[in-house]
Amino acid sequence: MSVQAPLEDDQTRQQANKDLIRKYTRVVFNAHNPERAAEFLAPEATWHGGTLGTVEGRDNIIGLLQGFIGALPDIDAVEQEMVAVDNTVWVRFVINATHQGDLLGIPATGRPVQWTAVYVYHLEEGKIVEEWAADDLLAILHDIGFVTPPWLAGINQGA
Repeated sequence: MSVQAPLEDDQTRQQANKDLIRKYTRVVFNAHNPERAAEFLAPEATWHGGTLGTVEGRDNIIGLLQGFIGALPDIDAVEQEMVAVDNTVWVRFVINATHQGDLLGIPATGRPVQWTAVYVYHLEEGKIVEEWAADDLLAILHDIGFVTPPWLAGINQGA
């Protein structure tokens, strides 16, 4: 029995971490409440956004989320896959939204956008302390008409 207990404890913690990330996605993104991120983020949380840079501190991350969700107010992140190991959770999403506000300095176009993303969350004591966000920014920029990748040039032209 003592051999099973650590495994069960790990599985319970990993399930709790997955549940927390699902709730975070549902409450903050899909219910469009960026200010509620404070419930899920540790005060010292760090967000890593690749080419978008790094944002440190819960309040600054909330500001980032307010801008992002404000530009895409109908955002809907659909979980495709989730894996938890120890205190780390990986999630793959397909995200749909409509570009209705300034996004990355680009004024609203009213165009629908869809992209894939992989997010990695590190949790401590039931709070997100670090997030790595890998969003397909090229897909977003293409969908809003800002850029056409060379490999798509000529496709659907004249339609």
